[in-house]
Amino acid sequence: MLRWSMVSWHRLALGVILLGNAVAFAGVDPPARLATAVVVLLLILDLRRVPDVPRLHRLAGFIVAALIVIQLAPLPESLRTLIEPGFTDVMAAGWYPLSLAPWATIHAAASAVIVVGIALTAARIGVTRSGLPILLALIAATGVVVAVLGLAGEAGAPEKVLLVRDNTGGGSPYGPFVNENHFAQAMELTLPAALVLLAVSARKLRGSGGERQLAAVMVLGSSVVTVVTVAAMLRSGSRGGALFLLVALALTFPLWLRPRRISGRRWPAVVIGVLLVAVVGGLSWTRLAELEEGFRDLVVVEGVDGNTRWDLWSGTVRSWKRSPLVGSGLGSYRYVIGIDKPATGQSVLEQAHNDWLEWTSTTGIIGATAGALFVAGLAISLAPWRGRRLRFEFRYALAGIALALVATGIHEIIGFGLQTPLNRYLLATWIGMMWGLAGRVRVLREERRLQDGPEGVTE
Repeated sequence: MLRWSMVSWHRLALGVILLGNAVAFAGVDPPARLATAVVVLLLILDLRRVPDVPRLHRLAGFIVAALIVIQLAPLPESLRTLIEPGFTDVMAAGWYPLSLAPWATIHAAASAVIVVGIALTAARIGVTRSGLPILLALIAATGVVVAVLGLAGEAGAPEKVLLVRDNTGGGSPYGPFVNENHFAQAMELTLPAALVLLAVSARKLRGSGGERQLAAVMVLGSSVVTVVTVAAMLRSGSRGGALFLLVALALTFPLWLRPRRISGRRWPAVVIGVLLVAVVGGLSWTRLAELEEGFRDLVVVEGVDGNTRWDLWSGTVRSWKRSPLVGSGLGSYRYVIGIDKPATGQSVLEQAHNDWLEWTSTTGIIGATAGALFVAGLAISLAPWRGRRLRFEFRYALAGIALALVATGIHEIIGFGLQTPLNRYLLATWIGMMWGLAGRVRVLREERRLQDGPEGVTE
């Protein structure tokens, strides 16, 4: 009973974090951030054993932690000049941290601790017997809440955010997000959970009795969530949201299927697929000019006085060259980019509209190396050969994790949606689910091996 109550506390706390921030303006307000930090701190203090984390992810975490310490440690001006030769004109005299905005670096480090705490909590839940469906249900519920609030806000009071707050940001009215691309990214981070629940429930329709009835209810519920979130994404008008989700679905589609040899019965399907690809390719070629214009629109930044993302990215690269090894300081981008990309008209650049590039600019080669190690760890954990013999519940969950992470990774090339707190928390939950899923599979395999063989988690 005690163990059950402890696990329930973690699930309840994670639900409060996700759903609470969904209805509290995506967690952008200081009170919401403070409340989230307090809950996550309690969760971290309650961790009696740190869940298993892939080796590459641990290594990447240690590198980033060491880098933050280096950026915040006071160093003499002579050493800082050697490490950051491009910032000598604006460098403070005497002993000072490498970070040009140390207060922002501390804030970013605190945000990273919160994200790690959420991921570890999700991993702890995911390794339990019923943890995986609970995590998927929490993510799907968060997605449908945000989607409904967005659609209702547009129909009821488009000048208000969540029908309550004035939309002073001047963007779209969708839910707690003033930026439709951030809203679409929330859909990208929640729709895969509904798809996983739909796929698992559809498979369970083959059962009988109560199991089949429950599966039918789950199919209906997850179908409604899927339709609502897709409708909200399309209605938001985000070009990148739908495009990147479709690209990610195409890239991860093999993970949803069990690999089989192509038999004679499957050749017609293969031929039809090749023909469809050829037709799509031919139509695309005939409409090359229109497609080129559409893709060019993706790099246009509305409201920045005609600047394209290429202009912003060029300034970001110049900023990185000033301190290529350690960067300007984690979280310092908005305070230093004005040196290389001054304000244009009334617009002041605060984000690079490419979180990968912004991360490299503020953390340098060391941070980029840590990021590459983390992505490599994700690729290894989500590799097709790891999930091809798993039971369908685990295989579909693995495919959903890959879909969410790939869509987010692609979207971050032209956006900064992860700087919205709720999106970060959703991403952390997916990563923690991946860690917990790997731990759950290891536990089941060990239990099965002790009984009668290694087939316990395969189909």
